[in-house]
Amino acid sequence: MRARVSLGVLAGLAALAVSGLAAAETPAPKRSSGFLENLFGGERASNPDGGTAKRRQINRRAERDSLFGAFSRDRRTPRVVVSDADPEPDPGLGMGNLTYVPPKLVGLSGLTLGAPRPMGAAEAAIYDALAGEGASLRVLPAARDALLAHYAAQGFKPVWLKDGKLSERGAAVLALLAAADQDGLDPRTYLPSGLEAYTARLPEHDPAAMARLDIDLSGAALRYARDASGGQFDPRGLSRYNDIDPPWIAPGEALKVIAWSPYAADYLKSLQPSHPAYAAMKTALAELRARETGPGFAPIPAGPVVKPGGIDPRIPALRARLTSLGYEAEPPFGSDPALLDEPLSEELRRFQQAAGIKMTGAFGPQTLGALNKGSSASNIDRLRDNMERLRWLPRELGRKYVFVNQPAFEAKVIEDGRQVWATRVIVGKPNTQTVSFHDEMELVVFNPSWGVPPSIIAGEYLPKLRRDPAYLDRMGFKVVNQQGKVVPSRSVNWAAYGRKVPYGIHQPPGEKNALGEVKFLFPNRHNIYMHDTPARELFEDEVRAFSHGCVRVQNPREFAAVVLGWNAGEVAAHIASKGSETIKLKTKLPVYIAYFTAWPDSAGNMRYFNDIYGRDKAMETARSATVVAQN
Repeated sequence: MRARVSLGVLAGLAALAVSGLAAAETPAPKRSSGFLENLFGGERASNPDGGTAKRRQINRRAERDSLFGAFSRDRRTPRVVVSDADPEPDPGLGMGNLTYVPPKLVGLSGLTLGAPRPMGAAEAAIYDALAGEGASLRVLPAARDALLAHYAAQGFKPVWLKDGKLSERGAAVLALLAAADQDGLDPRTYLPSGLEAYTARLPEHDPAAMARLDIDLSGAALRYARDASGGQFDPRGLSRYNDIDPPWIAPGEALKVIAWSPYAADYLKSLQPSHPAYAAMKTALAELRARETGPGFAPIPAGPVVKPGGIDPRIPALRARLTSLGYEAEPPFGSDPALLDEPLSEELRRFQQAAGIKMTGAFGPQTLGALNKGSSASNIDRLRDNMERLRWLPRELGRKYVFVNQPAFEAKVIEDGRQVWATRVIVGKPNTQTVSFHDEMELVVFNPSWGVPPSIIAGEYLPKLRRDPAYLDRMGFKVVNQQGKVVPSRSVNWAAYGRKVPYGIHQPPGEKNALGEVKFLFPNRHNIYMHDTPARELFEDEVRAFSHGCVRVQNPREFAAVVLGWNAGEVAAHIASKGSETIKLKTKLPVYIAYFTAWPDSAGNMRYFNDIYGRDKAMETARSATVVAQN
């Protein structure tokens, strides 16, 4: 029997401030463009309260006029009416990106050792290097404590030395650290203090220097183990919208393996993600670096804007340049290579999206500049950023799970490693972003109602109700007094109230309900969930960052069928009942709300997406700060 559960309505995030960024394919007017203008490809509203705005020939006036920004369409008529299609109530966190503060590191020298100096020469050299002053690799306090405990427990025997020389397994670990850039990591952060470079000759004639190498190599291996298993950065220190607990391996646990295993390097490699997307990113990273060192491309000459369907002698050079960057730009057999046909225009749009410029599909001056400038370097950084994000995720995502990639504006259901379903989604605005986190879906609610949060009542409805007390009556909302009695909206003296309004407002289930026909709950402290929306027109936009944090789903009926294991008829019957009903999933379904600006498609080709929330830039800044802090 299907369980029916009564739940309160969850709420999400709302709005603060935006920051500036500009991009357009055609020459811009002489004024600065805002971040949202560039993102949505529209023009600035004529006044702060709304006014007219062009957005892909669709009237989005309600999107700007309302705090929760959306509108609904009556499915029986083409008339657009203002509604509450974005039900998340609370103020957001602005852009949310943080100045990353690297964790405090400690040295592996000058330590107090609670044991006598050993008699053996190799052991005494390790003891002296730990107790004495001098340069050393710096590590996290937990790594230092684990190393000190291990050396003490083993009588200060070297971990990596054999007869005073670096052992074969030690050499393998050193080689792995030297090649860390293959995994998007910086080898400099793992270089033992006594070496000027990985290719430097080892100081095998100096027992003290070799003891220092043994200790620092142990510290570097633990640093690599942590970075590979859970990432270099704590995601919560990069953005207020990151709520991710990386699966870092404990230093003591890693040390138990690397100190004894003859295959320590293989073990460290195994800590990197095993997800196919990681392997694809690693391959793409190697290919881009190979192109960087290969022969250069002659700049494509300037010329007029070429729109889709146009012919220009520079189009073959455009095709060659896009092909070199991994796009499918070869002309179809028998076609005119100088024609900017629809497939080429689509690949050009993909490039424009990755380059952060307006996606027109036309070949204009900004696209020309981006192509001539080359995007390999920026895509290399982007791949490194996204390989890091993959390290933040659990190594096992589940046999079946939901994966929402915010920059792609897409949700997928993956089962047994295969994509079984996908849909477009709408995510948070840049100043009210969707939080990155993961949880488990437990409930599906058909014909949900919506209890309007107090912040929206006071901030949005009250000004309207002071002007038009009957507004809620016409919209079909119910007003409930403190005694629980439903009263007409027009009977309330709304002008008498300020921030605290002693009435509840409830939107019953129906076609115009802010949550649409279905919502999907994975209870979490952010009050983020997935839901239908009556504002279906918004799914036609390429950039779909319109909400205040929750994730709106384009095809919610299909989604319900997939997550519940039902057929379309069952879903339709529950919706047709018109009554609100909550269904508990037989098995909780993992949901990953993720942020990847690079991700392979089903064919394994790497796709790049706009950094809609500026999180790539924040990570690159953090990477520079971390290199400085660790050296």
